[in-house]
Amino acid sequence: MTEEQWNALSGLVADLMKVHTRPFVTPIVHEELDKPPRIGTGTYLDFGEGRKRAVGVLTCEHVTRDQPLAHKPLGTQSLLPLTGVGKAAPDPIDASVFFVDQAGWQTQAHEAELLPLSRLAEAHKPARDELLFFRGVAGENVYIGFGGFDGILTGYCSQEKRDTGDDRIFEVFWEPDKTKIASGTDPVVRDRVKFDNAEGFSGSLVWNTRFVELGCDITAWSPDDAVVTGLLRRWDPKTRTLLALRAEHLVAWLLGS
Repeated sequence: MTEEQWNALSGLVADLMKVHTRPFVTPIVHEELDKPPRIGTGTYLDFGEGRKRAVGVLTCEHVTRDQPLAHKPLGTQSLLPLTGVGKAAPDPIDASVFFVDQAGWQTQAHEAELLPLSRLAEAHKPARDELLFFRGVAGENVYIGFGGFDGILTGYCSQEKRDTGDDRIFEVFWEPDKTKIASGTDPVVRDRVKFDNAEGFSGSLVWNTRFVELGCDITAWSPDDAVVTGLLRRWDPKTRTLLALRAEHLVAWLLGS
């Protein structure tokens, strides 16, 4: 496969994954008077009917330290308060969940959907040079003012940096100068989007698309084949990577007491 062919296929995977994950993802915003807003990314999770609190909003613990917080489910026109009982764990997990009651969720959901826990992989075990995908909101693409919230949520295909990470984290390439905009990107977004600063992606889920694993056949592959393989925690400009918690640690924490 030539580089041109690979880039075209990667762009198609990114376009399909963007559509697939759009209903699950929300910006998470903390506002203070006379200060720039703090931005993170969250995902709506379905913990099942058997739990009293079945809806969870997952993000990083460091995103939720400053409160109050707001979110914006797909289809809403403005930020909504994010409230509910939660649990959080600082480093080395750095994850947090707000449990929203069903009545509250029904009034806020609009076009948003819940991601089933069954879509989370038991462990981070992608094929070598697999396409990894994440969707979130970078702070540089957000404006909050008297006109309300204006933010561009973006999705990216990348790959794990070889021979990096450890038994807890893995590293995903983040190299803005090498970023290519996929053909399916809306022209308005294409003209406005910035991709220099990754701050705001904290809390984004990293998906193992399994595209390489399943043979790089775009006609046979589907976003339904993808599984969550980690949680983005922070950006490391020195290594030009995004650091993510491996799925096995995320799942153990989510399902633990």
